[in-house]
Parts: sequence; structure tokens; C-alpha cells
Amino acid sequence: MTKGHINELLQALAPTDEDKEIMLHRIQAQSASANASIPRRERRTPSRRLKPALWAAALAVVLTTTAFAAAYKGLDEAFVKFLNPVNHEQNEHLSNGAYSANKQVTSKSGTVTIKQVIGDSNLTYILLDFAAPEGTVLNAARYRFEYGGIDSDQSFQSVGFRLLDDGRPDDNRISLVMSVMTEESVAGQKVRLTLKDLQAAPPYPGIFETIIPDTWETDLQLNFKEYSSAYPVRQSLKLFGYAAVLKSVSVSPISITLKLESDFLKEINEAAGRMKEVGPNEYLDPYPVTIRYRDGTSETTRLFNGLHLSKNLDREMLMIKTFDKVINDKEIDSIEFFGREIPISTM
Repeated sequence: MTKGHINELLQALAPTDEDKEIMLHRIQAQSASANASIPRRERRTPSRRLKPALWAAALAVVLTTTAFAAAYKGLDEAFVKFLNPVNHEQNEHLSNGAYSANKQVTSKSGTVTIKQVIGDSNLTYILLDFAAPEGTVLNAARYRFEYGGIDSDQSFQSVGFRLLDDGRPDDNRISLVMSVMTEESVAGQKVRLTLKDLQAAPPYPGIFETIIPDTWETDLQLNFKEYSSAYPVRQSLKLFGYAAVLKSVSVSPISITLKLESDFLKEINEAAGRMKEVGPNEYLDPYPVTIRYRDGTSETTRLFNGLHLSKNLDREMLMIKTFDKVINDKEIDSIEFFGREIPISTM
């Protein structure tokens, strides 16, 4: 293998400049070590004999480094459109945490391709494609799997699916984002992903019906890098007149998580009442959070998106707030929740 071949391989797999510098340093170090072990008068001829082995070592370094670089190569285009980063810096931040799984599970009913995974302390997004057999047209307004889940160390998970616009409405393929909300992070875990029975539905309030019955399962390494920054709070407050303690707040571009404790969770939930529907599949958030930015602007979670989990026996409440597009977490000055303003930039 020639030096030109190595360069072509580097170019094709496109590692970063830093990766290339590391590889070059290692190759040079190996070459120097090989020459040092040969008497000076014999170095020229044996050096030519060592070249195949040296280039093989170089190739091994290239493949190892590029395999790592490929796993964290950046956000998939579908993820970029789904997340809609606010600027280039945030796109880079999101890219640095994304893990490319690139796994396929095939059955007679279709193929699931698990493309990429991102996440924070309580929310994991899995980008996947589904390809039905040729001749099948997948052009419904909504799609989901009747059952989807990961077998992790978490005792609780909330799973949802969102159909992405792939620009090809009348073919046999769809792209979905699977969201998994958990009490703690699943980053770094090896899990068993199970998807069962693809369902389709017309626009809300249309009913989902199974169109492709089957099961797709595979082991999946969740090697994404967490986006969250956690802030201990331990501040007392009142929810609908009942005492509670806000234990912590976790902030990331894709969600905000609040953990509380109270002796009055049952009363708090009863006072919050049933969520009020204000539009097609839209409900008011009974526990709104206001995000205040450094430039003086703010936004409030008027509509409910995410998870509200109340564990009465443990006196614990978990709230995960998700957003239609990512938030600029690096510019958050404070978070307000039921009259308590929690400084973020100074903690």
C-alpha cells in the first residue's frame, strides 16, 4: 500500500485535522523506533523492507481513528432539520454529542435503520428510518410503532415517535425520531431496542391502525455525550398552595428537567386538575416554566410537552419540559418556576 493510498483513505473517511495530526505523529514515532533498532550502516536497505509493515501500521491507526471519528462525525441532516439549532455554535455543540449507531434490523416486513442517537440527563432521541417492501407506499400523516422501548437499567420510560419530512411522501420509506424519557440518564448503556407493529394514522384526531405487523429487535450502544448541565437548588416553594422543595434543575438544548419533593403530591396533582385542551392535541401546561435570557427576552412553556411523573410513595416529582425546537441554553440567565427565580449563569 502506497502513501497515496493512505491519503485517499483519509480523505474518504474524512477525520478531523486533529485526528490527522495524531495519526501522523504516531506513524512518525513508529518509523523513528524502527530505524533506531537497526545499525546505522544497515538502515537504508532494511528500511525499504519495513515499508509494507509500516504502512500496514499506518492503516491500522487510520482505521481506528476514523472509526471513532465516524461515530461522532456530526449531526445527521434529518436531526438538524428536526432540532433547528439557533446558530452555528449550537450546531457544533449538538454535533459533538451525537453518536452514529448505523445499525440495521431486517425482516420480511421491512428494514429498520438506526442512524444516530443524542440525549441529555433525562431525554434520549433516536433517529431511525423504516423501509417497507418495494411497492408499499408510506404516505400517511402520522406514523408510530405500537410498542417501542429500550431495555435499560431504568424502571420507567416514556416513549413517543415523531414523523419527519424526508421530502419523499410517496415512496416506501419514512424517517422517525423516537423519544425516550427516563428518570436518569441512559448515556453509555448497552440496551435492547424493541420496535413492534408499525402503525399509521390520518391527521389528529384520526385513529392509529397497524399496517405492518412485525417485531424488530437489536442491541444498541447509547454512546452519546450528555448535553445537560445540572444545578442543585434546594429551595422551598408552594405549588397551588402546598409546600414543596425544588431539589435541582437540569438544562440542555433539548429539555429542562426539574426534580421536586413534597409531602403533598396527591393534593398538588388534584389542585392542578386535568390538563385543559386548547387546540387539536394541544394542552395547557399546569406547571409552566419561564426561561429568561441574558438579552432580556423570555419564553414560557404555555403548552405541555414532555413528562410529568409523580411518585407519591417516594414523595418525588419529575418534570421534563421538551420543546418544538432546541433552546439556546448557553444564553439562559435564570429559570422561573412558581414564583422562584433560579439563576443559571451564576451558579
